[in-house]
Amino acid sequence: MHAPIELQNRGGLTGVLQRELALTDTRIRTMARITGCTAFVVAIAMVFQIPLPAYVAYLVFLLSHEDAASTLVSSVGGLVAVTLAVASSLLFYVFDAAEPALRIPLLAVSTLAGTFLARTSRLGPIIFLAGFILVLSQTLLDDVPTTEYVTHTVLWLWVVVAVPVGASVMAALLAGESPVALARKQAAQLMDAVAGYIENPYSADPSRLRDQLLALGQLKNKAYLWNKQLKAFAREDNRLIAILLEALQIARCHPSSVSLASRRSLAISLRQSKRLFLQRRGVMADAAADESEPMPATLNPTETALRNTLDELFDEASGKAPPPADKAPPQHPPAAVQSQNRAHARFAFKVMCAVLASYATYTLLDWPGIRTAVTTCFFVSLTTLGESVHKLTLRITGAIIGGLIAGLCIVFVLPSLTDIGELCLLIAVVSAFCAWIATSSETIAYGGMQIAFAFFLGVLQGYSPADDLTVLRDRIVGIVVGNLWITIFFTTLWPVSAVSQARDKWSSAIKQLGDLLVTHDEEAAAAMKADICQRASEASRLNARTLFEWRFFLDGDLADRPVPEARHVEQLASAAFVVQRLKDKTASLPSDEKADQAIAERLAALAKGTSSNVSDEHLGQAPTTLLNQARQHLNEEIDHASRAI
Repeated sequence: MHAPIELQNRGGLTGVLQRELALTDTRIRTMARITGCTAFVVAIAMVFQIPLPAYVAYLVFLLSHEDAASTLVSSVGGLVAVTLAVASSLLFYVFDAAEPALRIPLLAVSTLAGTFLARTSRLGPIIFLAGFILVLSQTLLDDVPTTEYVTHTVLWLWVVVAVPVGASVMAALLAGESPVALARKQAAQLMDAVAGYIENPYSADPSRLRDQLLALGQLKNKAYLWNKQLKAFAREDNRLIAILLEALQIARCHPSSVSLASRRSLAISLRQSKRLFLQRRGVMADAAADESEPMPATLNPTETALRNTLDELFDEASGKAPPPADKAPPQHPPAAVQSQNRAHARFAFKVMCAVLASYATYTLLDWPGIRTAVTTCFFVSLTTLGESVHKLTLRITGAIIGGLIAGLCIVFVLPSLTDIGELCLLIAVVSAFCAWIATSSETIAYGGMQIAFAFFLGVLQGYSPADDLTVLRDRIVGIVVGNLWITIFFTTLWPVSAVSQARDKWSSAIKQLGDLLVTHDEEAAAAMKADICQRASEASRLNARTLFEWRFFLDGDLADRPVPEARHVEQLASAAFVVQRLKDKTASLPSDEKADQAIAERLAALAKGTSSNVSDEHLGQAPTTLLNQARQHLNEEIDHASRAI
């Protein structure tokens, strides 16, 4: 078979920024809402002299999302979190206000419990935010003259959160985009993009399309909350996304020898499915002029499998497919749950150590201005070292850029401002720039958040024009201190490498490919395909974070463990999906079962980084059919991957 062809991403920082900063209608609307809300809450904070105006402005960035449902959920969750944190803080003050010796144990318990429950509970974001506010409020006792003052300060925290919550909710209800309309629009765009990729493999990056399809699966769940009537389409939507993921994965293995006419007929079939999908959901779709395109005969296994997949997509989109059987969701084995809880507990313990070390650092140095070290420990720490260092880099870079913008404004702009309107105009201009970056993907979005935070801390120091640059200096020093402690504890206590995590996910995906070939349950096979795509996407993201890891901190056994490269895993998945799809249209023979079992054993051995002695004699004696050609191609891909390790 001919090698597949794919678009090669433009490398370097320029290519990343070009992809991340591309503007869309949804992104522009989100940026406009963030900019307007930020200027509005700053005006409210200045008029009524609400404490911590910088945090009032920054919370708008934390609460605002591209769809109204996400904004409402995060806003209500934030208000609940601050209410719980304020009530808990007042209770803790009864015990540790006059007993500093109790403060450190309470800080440790609050950090440990909040971080652990944030990763294990369904209310994770609310618990995490409540734990962070609780810890931060307890540290205020070191800098206040009386407990009455700190009590008033903590009560004001509720107002500090309530103002941006109210503004964000109002903006979302008035100008926010419905998750229902957004999900439909993105689904139609992605169907067009996948069709365009099938027709011209140089038109898009299949990995980015896969990530967008997986994100669409999360967005549709918010649409069901927004419109309960859409739950009738829940199973159909799940199947549509799963089939689109399968079609995209098979298309990655499309040989370059396929004719343009054949590619075009496949793309037309997908666009017809898109129109049916929109019509059944009450959206008028434009009639196409290419519906009569003939379907050329094909003798290619990949093309045949892709055509079968798109036929099933057409049936699902038109409502002709039979409903799936009711089945209980898969349960994770107790051993896996126990292992995950152990990993979460270790993570929480490392964060707790970093928080206490940061607290001790600025307390012993009598330098309360670097209290941002504690904040850094909460928001920078992630599961793997590569992810943490990636976020560390964005945080430091964003703080430097935001601090530089704030410093220039303090020196050259603020002295010439005469009223709140001019201040709000300045806030709006910089907020629009920060929102542009913050609405990108997680690759650089956190940098935009940090630019905004550093700018707000520098410019919004009080209720008069700021003239002190030491706040910016102290913030950057606090970031460095927090990141230093995070690095120390995350590289010495149970270090977790992004390399090893990515390899584990790739290995499990390869093992699951073998299970896919021998399963006889269609619903289980569909779930496996979606899960394999999810694992491949997560592995690719973790693999990108390995650039930020310092390899000499990692265990050599983990770093050197053999595993196929990402491109081999993608080709294995494409070839296995072709075999499984062709099996659905072919009567199964005993020789077919033995051949698939042999391939599954080879994949299981490959997942462990070893070679298999299983022979392919069953395949060599089989008649020459499209299915056996696909099996032969899969065996060749396994051979290529085996040689790569």
